[in-house]
Amino acid sequence: MKGTKATLLAIKPTLKPFELNGNTYYIRSFSVGDVNREVFEYQNWLKAQATAQGIELNLNDEDALAKQLEPIADKYRLARNLAIKLCDEKGNNLFDPDNIEDLEAILTLDDSVLTAFNQAENADTSKNSQPDASSN
Repeated sequence: MKGTKATLLAIKPTLKPFELNGNTYYIRSFSVGDVNREVFEYQNWLKAQATAQGIELNLNDEDALAKQLEPIADKYRLARNLAIKLCDEKGNNLFDPDNIEDLEAILTLDDSVLTAFNQAENADTSKNSQPDASSN
């Protein structure tokens, strides 16, 4: 079967259910837009934080810039990742990853939420990974 633009655009992020305290929540896989945001918009955010801290950035050298941005802390990094991926059964985000109040609320959650999220997100990875040759 020959792929078309329509068949390609029909491929949407998958939803993975997980249980927490008797409730079902969903993890949405990243879309291309989410990855774009993570790569480009996050770097722009880091640049803005560095500039606000008085760091003069070397924008002409990517390696030097990457080293300059390494120490910039993002206290919302984990919360933002949860906000991007946690959704309802229709794929609608439960939290807004750009809303500081939502991110602050996520930071107050019990760590069992993060543990359940990570276990659910990694469940298929461990099942689908190939055993290495040393285990035979």
